[in-house]
Amino acid sequence: MIANASQPAATRKRSSILGPVPCVLIALAALAASPVLAEMPPEPSDAAWFEQRVQPIFETYCYHCHGAETQKSALNLSTPAGIRAGGESGAILDAEDASAGTLYEYVHERIMPPEGEGELGDEDIDVIVQWIQAGGKLPGATLPEEKKLTQHHVLPTLLLRCAICHGRQRLEGGLDVRSVAGLLKGGDSGPAIVPGKPEESLLLKKIHAEEMPPRKTLAFYSVRPVTEHEIGTITRWIAAGAPEVDVAPDVATTDGDPLVTDEDRQFWAFQPPKAPALPQTNTPVEHPVDAFVQARLEDAGLPLAPLADRRTLVRRVYFDLMGLPPTPEEVQAFAADQRPDAYERLIDRVLASPHYGERWGQYWLDVAGYSDSEGIQNADDVRPHVWRYRDYVIRAFNDDKPYDRFLLEQLAGDELVDYEHAPEITTEIYDNLVATAFLRLAPDATYSPITGFAADRLEVIDDEIEVLGSAVLGLTIKCARCHTHKFDPIPQRDYYRLAATLKGALDEHDWLASRTGGPDQPEDAVPALLPYVTSEERAAWQTAGGKPENQPKIRAVWDRGEPSPTYILQRGNYLTPSKLVGPGVPSVLTDGKTPFDVEPPWPGSYKTGRRLALAKWITRDDHPLTARVMVNRIWKHHFGEGIVRTLDNFGTTGAPPTHPELLDWMAVYFVEHGYSIKQMHRLLMTSHAYRQSSQVTPEADRLDPDNRLLSRMPLLRMQGEVLRDSLLAVAGRLDPTPFGKPDGLVSNVEGLVTVEPGSQAQYRRSIYALKRRTQPLTILQSFDVAGMDPNCIERRESIVAPQALHLKNNALVRELARSLAERLWREAGADRTEQIRRAYWITAGRPPTVEESEIALAGLQELEAEWAREPSGRRYELAATTHLWVRESAPDTVYENDLVSVWSSASTDGARRVGVLEFDVSQLAHLTLREAHLELGVLADTPFAQTAAVVPPGTEQLTWNRFAGEKLPNARSLEQLGRVTLAEGGPGTAPGTVQRSEAATAHDLQLVQEAARGDGKLAVALMADENGKAYRQDWDDGVHGSTRGNVPRLVVYDDRTDPTAAQRHALENLCHALFNSAAFLYID
Repeated sequence: MIANASQPAATRKRSSILGPVPCVLIALAALAASPVLAEMPPEPSDAAWFEQRVQPIFETYCYHCHGAETQKSALNLSTPAGIRAGGESGAILDAEDASAGTLYEYVHERIMPPEGEGELGDEDIDVIVQWIQAGGKLPGATLPEEKKLTQHHVLPTLLLRCAICHGRQRLEGGLDVRSVAGLLKGGDSGPAIVPGKPEESLLLKKIHAEEMPPRKTLAFYSVRPVTEHEIGTITRWIAAGAPEVDVAPDVATTDGDPLVTDEDRQFWAFQPPKAPALPQTNTPVEHPVDAFVQARLEDAGLPLAPLADRRTLVRRVYFDLMGLPPTPEEVQAFAADQRPDAYERLIDRVLASPHYGERWGQYWLDVAGYSDSEGIQNADDVRPHVWRYRDYVIRAFNDDKPYDRFLLEQLAGDELVDYEHAPEITTEIYDNLVATAFLRLAPDATYSPITGFAADRLEVIDDEIEVLGSAVLGLTIKCARCHTHKFDPIPQRDYYRLAATLKGALDEHDWLASRTGGPDQPEDAVPALLPYVTSEERAAWQTAGGKPENQPKIRAVWDRGEPSPTYILQRGNYLTPSKLVGPGVPSVLTDGKTPFDVEPPWPGSYKTGRRLALAKWITRDDHPLTARVMVNRIWKHHFGEGIVRTLDNFGTTGAPPTHPELLDWMAVYFVEHGYSIKQMHRLLMTSHAYRQSSQVTPEADRLDPDNRLLSRMPLLRMQGEVLRDSLLAVAGRLDPTPFGKPDGLVSNVEGLVTVEPGSQAQYRRSIYALKRRTQPLTILQSFDVAGMDPNCIERRESIVAPQALHLKNNALVRELARSLAERLWREAGADRTEQIRRAYWITAGRPPTVEESEIALAGLQELEAEWAREPSGRRYELAATTHLWVRESAPDTVYENDLVSVWSSASTDGARRVGVLEFDVSQLAHLTLREAHLELGVLADTPFAQTAAVVPPGTEQLTWNRFAGEKLPNARSLEQLGRVTLAEGGPGTAPGTVQRSEAATAHDLQLVQEAARGDGKLAVALMADENGKAYRQDWDDGVHGSTRGNVPRLVVYDDRTDPTAAQRHALENLCHALFNSAAFLYID
């Protein structure tokens, strides 16, 4: 070949060096230009490999979920642009490490396609893997264009690192970093940024100098330093001119939803319920519920069980609606009532009881996640104002507040009325605000800087979304926080749309601390508390002096009108925000083509109205889940299990309904009857299915072993609160006082947690006891108390040894057995047979069987003989119901929540301190006392001497002036009871030990006996000896301050000469045994 003169020089030179080109090369060149070689298979590094080899695989196996029409996880594999964009978790190809990309992981590990939707062959996987490892070349540009930075790449960092001091709550230096306009305007030192000139931008100068955020106050304000990556992004953005683009948040539109298909929406729970026609049955039924139940039973060849007897039925009604046993008289009255509507009257009468709201309110408090403490930290600090929400719930159930209104108030009560400008805070306005605590009940330690970072706040928000999803919607929405739900059609996008609806009130960048006053908190921290109690309560507080520390407040959430933008967080990581989204609801529960309309709640309001729009959507009559979930929960609490057993999961992995037509029929009935929960009780409880016996026939056991078809009524054991309340009720000790601050708890050295002894409050219903996450009442913990993490949808039911041991050994249970025995002695006299009969009527709501009578009588006689051989009297320990002290030098001050201080005048320049104890001695009324003394917990090892006197009872909130004016003039000196003499370093003087007073004389015993047989109250004043010496002793009150857990006690022994003592003790043992019996513990 001769070189062509027209070729470039370099080419001619090469040709001349090579010399003449052989003919074979010319032939190969011609072959290469032919169509045969042009069609040779491409290499994996070629874009053609994707088009010819990879794309057909995607089309076959992936497009139905990740194509042009459907884009699950926001991933579209049908176009090169979609592949480059990746999905909700970010890029699916990793340019630096091919094996680190999610596409490689999902294909190589055979995670995708999902099981049952086709399976990639080994050759298919190899084709895709080769392409990925060769660089994942796509048609068009081989490398994605460099991402253009906008304000949305920078503002999330500024919100995270800077807005705590330069945002809505604080504008330090006059700077607001929440917008580009705020950055350009700057603060006292001038503009924060200079577009195009990062080196001149004050924002970067402060960051580089480590002045912002200030290193010394990072932990104080719960922020972390700006990372190098974040600094680089800010720098590049400013260098590019700080571009600001108008990006519309991703919200529902009329265009349809590519992430959720119409096929997804066809699942039964995602369709609005429609009432089916009542099924036809072979056996005629009169009740609609029975029609559905009977139809299923007939399909299985089973009938409903016979009706339970009336005594069983009245006990079932009382426990189901009130959580308390009926009295013998109430059982007998219903059994004798022959009116046709006697049963319906019974239900209405019990529904009208204030105890109804206490029982059914507890169910809602469980699902709402109610607790009186914050959790998370070991301190588990108490929430001082949240009890108002508990009282609101109880009142709502007692008033039969419609369920849709009940939800509306809890989700958006602050957006229902302009409370800030109301001339009067009415009960309705107050309830609206108190109800919003529903959205701030989750475990929350954000009051402390060390647990108050953005990640911690997002955990609280996530918990609240979980509570909303599980309690109200019956969906596991939380699963979509990090990725699209694995099973239900809930895209990750919808989780963050829902978070955006809450953001006016729950904003991680405009956070309200769960409480304030912590030693490490900023002084201007804003708590989630409002001062809008009723005008009446506020006036009472002002009349009482209006002290700021006692100001009544409400734990609440409220819309503040300036929510920060919401971004989808890739894999749930707050450091990797991606797409901007707006408020919305789960698309699968809509038609996918209806925008989520949000408007301010009233003209001129600064509030966003987002939660109000959410609440109105949830309470729509045609909502697919709201009514279904609630009627299913009501059914569960009457029949032991829900029609859908997974109460919080109506999704595709939840348990299928046992009676789907009945569930839908009830949901429609619930809506049509004004969302009345009490009407649902009437509907269910008047059915034969509810009134049937719990007896199991061999045929029912064989054909319906788990009672899924409801072939009999389930036998249910008392829950912990019901057990404790019932023990108090049958013993005659239950205090019905409702509402108010929670009753305090104490824990002894063995870890036993009880309601604070020594006050009448210890006998209130369990719902009023302090609910502390780390310290539940021991009796409730033994009997499966609800664990709040963040809420409790369904309690577990266990049968374990500690339950029996608690009932046998617990001091309170023994005390209540003694009280029941005293009640039996009063009501049945000394006749053993009548005592046994009355005991069964009180505890089991029926007379004993012949066999039970014979066993009980034989047991009583044997126990009486044993007690008669006892050498000493019975010991009674009575904890002080009131323990305080009064101070001469502070005559109007109450020292009740404190130790019991007893000082002589010589130790305090003439200002004495007198300790005052009060005891409930009513249970001693029938006894003849042989001995008595006080037991007092020592807190200081000092020489000391004191005497005591009986004073008139009624010592709560006692001051020195009241003591000196009302009590001291009527005091009756005690000769020995209460006298204590201590020598320094002597026996029993070490702090933490218990000092026993001198034993009572006959005169002293007479005073105790008179108090017991009078009003049942004994008040004792403890006074230091006035012999010129300086005596100072602070007795332990067992509760407050530096307590060692030793509550002041009066210890007495009865006299063995009482001829009835042995019989009384035997009767106590019988009562204790009944507390442990199935007849008492189970409700059939």
